[in-house]
Amino acid sequence: MAAYVALTSLMGTIEQLQLLKSNLDLLDTHVKSLNLLYEEVDSMQELLDNSDGEQTENLQAKVRHIANEAEDEVESQMKVVMDEQHDGLHQEKALESLFEILQRAIVNVDSLKEELIKHSQNNNLQAGNSSVGDSSSPRLHAPTLENDMVGYNIEQANMLSQLTRDSPELEVISVTGMGGIGKSTFAKKLFSHTSVLSFFDIRGWVTVSEDYSYRKMLLGLLKDANIGKEEDLDKKSDSDLAVCLKQSLMGRRYLIVVDDIWSKNAWDEIRLCLPDDGKRSRVLLTTRDVEVAQYASSPKDPFRMHLLDQEDSWNLFYQKAFVEKGFAIEFEDVGKEVAKNCNGLPLMIAVVAKVLSSKRTLDEWKKVAESVSSLAEVDAYQQCSGVLALSYNHLSSYLKGCFLYFGLFPKASEISMEKLIRLWIAEGLLKVKGMEGLEEVTASHLDYLIYKSLVIVSKRSLDGKIMTCMIHDLVHDFLLRESDSQSLLCVETTKTKGLGWVSPQGCRWVSKQIRPGYGRHQFHDPSYSKLRSFSIHQSGLFLDIESFPFKLLRVLDLEYFTNIRFPEAILDLVLLRYLALKIRKSGKLPISKLLNLQTLTVRPHPIYTSLWKMYSLPNGIWKLSQLRHLHCWCMYLASPQTTSENEVKNLVLENLQTVSGLRPSCCTKEIFEGIKKVKKLEIAGKAEEFHSEKGWHNNLKYLEELEALNVEVLPYSDFEPCLINLSPGSFPPNLKKLTLSGTCIPWNCMNIFSKLPNLEVLELKEDAFSGDEWEITEMGFPKLKFLLLEYLFLKYWTATDDYFQCLERVYIRDCVYLQEIPEGFADSVTLQLIELHNCRHPLVTFAEQIQEKHEELGNNMLKVYAFDSRPSWRFFFNRLDSESLAFEKKRRKIQGTCR
Repeated sequence: MAAYVALTSLMGTIEQLQLLKSNLDLLDTHVKSLNLLYEEVDSMQELLDNSDGEQTENLQAKVRHIANEAEDEVESQMKVVMDEQHDGLHQEKALESLFEILQRAIVNVDSLKEELIKHSQNNNLQAGNSSVGDSSSPRLHAPTLENDMVGYNIEQANMLSQLTRDSPELEVISVTGMGGIGKSTFAKKLFSHTSVLSFFDIRGWVTVSEDYSYRKMLLGLLKDANIGKEEDLDKKSDSDLAVCLKQSLMGRRYLIVVDDIWSKNAWDEIRLCLPDDGKRSRVLLTTRDVEVAQYASSPKDPFRMHLLDQEDSWNLFYQKAFVEKGFAIEFEDVGKEVAKNCNGLPLMIAVVAKVLSSKRTLDEWKKVAESVSSLAEVDAYQQCSGVLALSYNHLSSYLKGCFLYFGLFPKASEISMEKLIRLWIAEGLLKVKGMEGLEEVTASHLDYLIYKSLVIVSKRSLDGKIMTCMIHDLVHDFLLRESDSQSLLCVETTKTKGLGWVSPQGCRWVSKQIRPGYGRHQFHDPSYSKLRSFSIHQSGLFLDIESFPFKLLRVLDLEYFTNIRFPEAILDLVLLRYLALKIRKSGKLPISKLLNLQTLTVRPHPIYTSLWKMYSLPNGIWKLSQLRHLHCWCMYLASPQTTSENEVKNLVLENLQTVSGLRPSCCTKEIFEGIKKVKKLEIAGKAEEFHSEKGWHNNLKYLEELEALNVEVLPYSDFEPCLINLSPGSFPPNLKKLTLSGTCIPWNCMNIFSKLPNLEVLELKEDAFSGDEWEITEMGFPKLKFLLLEYLFLKYWTATDDYFQCLERVYIRDCVYLQEIPEGFADSVTLQLIELHNCRHPLVTFAEQIQEKHEELGNNMLKVYAFDSRPSWRFFFNRLDSESLAFEKKRRKIQGTCR
């Protein structure tokens, strides 16, 4: 496995050099050597793919050593060439040395390849044959299956009764059982049950895990309860957050799921934040520890999860392996034997079923069945580890590297899909030639791991796209053991013995997951000089970045570590592909030397976000041809025209896919033409910036490939529209998603947006539109499927029957003046969901009447869910005193500003 990762990484490095050949003044001899080395490594990788892993263990170790050594030498010299760019004599010598290194690498790789071929021939293996395992490429649109519950029908009914019964006091219900038995899945089934959705005003879910973070728990629950803005909450102390949570739950009926809790102390801290005020609130707690379960739910006994019986085991197996697969009847006998040997453990059943679902011959099924049968007599933890190893071994080589990378993230953490994909690309884990479609291909790999039940979908966006994912604790343990045996990953946690850093001993990835106050963080070990990835996953740590010896680093993730200013030492890390920082002070970000950079993320400390301090990017950013994702709070981007006239034509960031935090003053024709391939764009700034740049939106038409646009105006208090003289031609025709907040557009301008031919998602957030009436009188929104209305002063909303022809889901949050929605929704043949949060009772009643009309017509597709249906005066009281009068005065003034 490590050998494959090393070879893939080396191929990525070669490709990076080829992409930078003009910047580095590479000669034809260099290019030919790079092409030859790439071909040699590619063919060696094929030989490795088609060899028996156990028989070639020693050879794989050699391959890893040769590949890592070649990559170290090539990248070290590549850095020298980049450092000597402006010194002709020294650069010439550096290029000569690079050529010699490439030639030596070719000889070494070729020699080892011959050894692999000889070994293959001795074992009657021929290069190019397909491997026995699951080596097919993952489908680009592989289905994403989330965990389903099988069995426990009676237990679920009893538990629902406990959750919704008349007992007024707060009740704690504990669910206990071993890892992998389905506690979280059982809790999720209850959490999303229709009777629970309608019974509780607020639902919150917090995963505690072994490495418990009190602050993250508080922030997670506050976010679930839709209380406050995330950036405001980040500024509060732990004690203030606890008070805020308790006050926000007071007087409301809530259900809190505390998932995977490990200690009594953790429960004691959580319990203090949960008020008991006679509102029939409930806490559902899951844990592996029976003692913790008894302690939390005392005097009531906890519910103990049992292993599945043979019938339910077979039902779960059949659901995962047979449904829609079309296997012949003879496969069922083997499948039943496999399900039996999983001993009723749901995680094992699901994982093995997914392994078998990709096997098409009976012999392959029998071979897997024998492996599972050998685990039948060992304890459950070893069984699960053995099954995970089985599933892991049947992954394609390139997927194994991607899967092992999950070990860099702390246990039980929710992982951003976008971030994960960008990290995979930066690490060079994928064998993908060129830059086109990188994200789409990489996303298909994640889909495949989800399809194999190895990765769990955590959150989805309004339109159903995966936002975050996570892995089971047992899977996490397995990954750490496997990556440690492969010397790929070194993780430092609070359990690490001794002070200081653990030596990586040749590892390529280091992940720091310790809490503040643990150890002295210095890097004297020379092994660190070979690292490719360094990440911190805990805030509040002290780290001396200036002492970094990571000269070959390609991933530096310091998103949880606060720097006072941009660390100058980073400028020496010219091989960086992924850089994430949190910086307290605004100023220039001198990144021009980082020619390999693909992703740049710069966030301010939460305390400083409201100050709107600006980060300025240099003119040299236009030379970063590999840049794909640029995320920077309140970002000033210099125009390419400020460079020399001879370079202007070439200064286009062809690979740039996403930009967020761009200030309105940077939304010029010149800049948009320089980022013309952007698919996602966020424009953010103060209200006066938008008002002083009244033509900014007219330049959006130069972003012909733009698919998602987010416009955020702060503060929200002056009620002046930031979009003037709108026309249908102001927005790119390919726009699929539009998010607006603080823009204060009059509702009579909505017809401009309704004419966007491809718009599928429309999110209207705080003060996106001004006025109290949205009257729809003409056809529009031909493809709109998802609509969000949040924190709006809207009172009246009317529309013709067929205005929203394709609308599937409507989400309304904190619109406390709105009492009705369009009656036309009663005749919609596409509407599936109306979800209301903190809305008034008349609106809830109106929506439920629409649902009843659908049911009278025999249509049971539409569901209406209401959460905390009382008026949410908490948000509006803070604003009405100072703003309601100003709002009424300005409302008429801004009507009619659209043409």
